[in-house]
Order: sequence, then structure tokens, then C-alpha cells
Amino acid sequence: MASLTRCQGHLGTYVEITVSSDATDEVLIKASNAAFSAIKKIDSLMSFHSLDSEVTRINKNACFQSVKISPDTAYVIEQALLFSNKTNGIFDITIASELIEKKVLPDHHFGFSPIGTWEDIALSNGHISFKKPLLIDLGGIAKGYAVDCAINATHDSIDINVNAGGDIRMRPWRNQCVSIRHPDFPHSIFAETAMKNCSVATSAGYYSDIGATILARDTNLTHHEIKSVTVFAETCLIADALTKVAYLNPSMLRKINQPNVYFASLGSDSEIIWN
Repeated sequence: MASLTRCQGHLGTYVEITVSSDATDEVLIKASNAAFSAIKKIDSLMSFHSLDSEVTRINKNACFQSVKISPDTAYVIEQALLFSNKTNGIFDITIASELIEKKVLPDHHFGFSPIGTWEDIALSNGHISFKKPLLIDLGGIAKGYAVDCAINATHDSIDINVNAGGDIRMRPWRNQCVSIRHPDFPHSIFAETAMKNCSVATSAGYYSDIGATILARDTNLTHHEIKSVTVFAETCLIADALTKVAYLNPSMLRKINQPNVYFASLGSDSEIIWN
């Protein structure tokens, strides 16, 4: 079986895609190109950093008028709102203004004070509007969705592994393993564990000077003991979103009753704590 691995910069990270098949090199190159094209499409639509993205257009206009959006963006926002509802707002795409204040996100000077919450987002028939001024950031869910799109862009006959900065999905995934970095020693200590579903995502503050940039409006939510959270799920979108929920409030992840979801956390030692 032939294999091809390529790496490109997208989604604010490095995306590594490995494709394998008994087919020709041309087929593998075509498959990897399709996967990267899917990644680039989602990045161009949902990047908060880009002034030309659909998310930026939404943030500029949705508090003044209804904005027509792409099916991909509508789907991701719909899923985000479902997670907000299930977690009582712990998962929240309207946390963007707080991330701007911490200089995690760029200040595009939208010219108003965000006062709305996720409950002020109206989504209907491919259009979005805000009942109150607010800013959305899909960074906590869009990367996982992009990984899903990359997998779906290739034929089922192709074995594929997509790794977008720790958001990973594999086909096939059974009998495969993944290495989870220890948050205190991310370059030297790894917890090797078997894949428990086809997708996995990890949230931690490995490379940030201010630690993990996962915020909640409820300042009572603390995470002193948990430094890294990993979630296995049937899609990378779900895994990506639920790492934020588990990081902020692990008990909430157990309450939302998402099927086939497995959750692991790392604290002060290198042992995985399964929940």
C-alpha cells in the first residue's frame, strides 16, 4: 500500500494529511489535494482573523440586518448554538470580545460595544442576524469541522489521517493509537492511548504564554487541576467543541449525554484520567 504525507499551514496551525491506498501516486495526490481544498474553504469562510471571511462579514453587519451565509457556516453556527443550549452557555461563540481584550483575537474595530449573548443569535433559512450587538468567533468548533470536511472530500477507498494542530480524524480508526502531550512537558512526555472513536481533539495551553485561552462568561468556572482535556467523538466538530466544555466544567460533559463520547484529562502527572 502506497502512502503520501503532506503538511500545509491553515486554520492558524499546521495541517498534516496522510493518505494511503493501493492506487497510483496520482490518485493519492488528487485525494490529498481534495482534502486540503476542503480545509482551505472552511478557513476562508470562518477565520476571525481574516478581514475577507464570512465570519467578519457577519460580525460587521448582522446586528444591523439579516446576512445571507453559506450552508457550511450556517451548519457550524447551528451546531454551536445547540452546544450552547445543552451546556447552559458554557460553550459560547460570542466570547470573541473577551478574547479580543486578552489579545488572543485581533481587534478589527467593528465600532460598537458587544452586549449580546448566544441567545441573541437568530439563524433561519440560511440567514443570520443579531438581536443585540455581539461578535462571534468559530475558532472553538470550525477547526474540527474543517477536519471532517477534509475526510469527507476523499473517497471511502482511501485511508486518511488528518491532524490539524491536535484536532485529528482517521479512516480507518480502529486499532490505531494517538499520543497526547503532557501539558507541563509537551515536548518530552506523551500518553499513548488507543483511539476510542474516529475523531479526537485536545485543548490545553502548551504553547501560549497565558495558558489555554478557553474562557467562559461565568467567572466561577475554574480549572485549577485540569491542564489538558482530550475528547474522542464520532466527528471532529463534536470533539473540538466538547474539549472546551470539559475544560471549563467536566461535570457538564457527562450531563449532555452525547453518544460514543470519551473524555480524558491530564493534571499534574502524566497519567490519563478517564471519565
